[in-house]
Amino acid sequence: MASSSSPVITPVKADSGRRGLRSVFRYDDGIIPNLLALAYILGGYAGGWVFLFSRSPWIWMAGVLLVAHSMIISAYFFHELVHHTIFRSSRVNRRMMVIISWINGSCLANLPRTEKKHLAHHFQKADVVSFDFRQWLTQHPAARRLVISLEWLYIPAVELLMRGAMISQPWSEHSPHRYRVLGVLAIRTVGWLAVLAWYWPAAMGYVLAGYLFITVLRFVDAFQHTYEPIVAHPNGPAPTIPPRDPAYEEENTYSNLLSHRFPALNLLTLNFVYHNVHHALPGLPWHRLRHYHETQYLAQHGKTRILPLSAQLRWYHRYRVQRVLASDYGDLTQGFIGAVGVSFLTVM
Repeated sequence: MASSSSPVITPVKADSGRRGLRSVFRYDDGIIPNLLALAYILGGYAGGWVFLFSRSPWIWMAGVLLVAHSMIISAYFFHELVHHTIFRSSRVNRRMMVIISWINGSCLANLPRTEKKHLAHHFQKADVVSFDFRQWLTQHPAARRLVISLEWLYIPAVELLMRGAMISQPWSEHSPHRYRVLGVLAIRTVGWLAVLAWYWPAAMGYVLAGYLFITVLRFVDAFQHTYEPIVAHPNGPAPTIPPRDPAYEEENTYSNLLSHRFPALNLLTLNFVYHNVHHALPGLPWHRLRHYHETQYLAQHGKTRILPLSAQLRWYHRYRVQRVLASDYGDLTQGFIGAVGVSFLTVM
């Protein structure tokens, strides 16, 4: 006969782990999508690096593509973290931003400043940058010729220039942040040189993956807005930005889908290409954008602001040199020149 003092065993409910995850993630329906995205980012990046050390050229190329795409997804996951659509806790959100930033290279930036400047892009309804690369290129003819030549060859020279400015800006401002930038840059450089000495094809594969990563991000960024670029010099007066209403935002924003017929392909950019919905509802998480686009946005606005991929590719090719020095991004009637140097990863 059991003693009355025997311990009472309380059965563990099957959803206890899920309750724990619910306390971490902001949206219940985002738990599985975000866990899958994180697993792909971390696992794909690590696995891709393993493939880069393969002697098989096919496995090596698979490693290049896997590293590149895990970096791409990490960038758009980072964008979700900026908008606080993933986690409930600001502390968890901040720590994940740091982890993800080491994969996509935004660890070289001042992350709080990056977050603040990108959110300003939404409420100001403008593309505001603190480094006027067009003026700089005008003042340096040799650099301008080099950049234009590289852009003609489809090498993202402007984006590389912006990353260089992002690294050098803390030094020109005498910011305490400059020592952290120097340390991060040293760690990443030494790490790459070590890989280069160990197995040079892996180091070159990472360079190629970085090229693909930057190219995809700049392609997606190019045709999402027809805002005019505005320069805000760090030590100068704040630029005057006229008040802009949601109608202006909608009229100057485009959804550059990878595919309207096969919407699952838009997951290749974590649904970032549903850009009109994202600007109308910046707090809507990535896994809900497609549903809202198909059930609400199209009924209200139709397809007038949805750009076919074929047109995006044509514009990207046709205006690849012109957009370097263009003072505006153009429009659908006279030619969509597109934006350049406006990545949320290089906000300064």
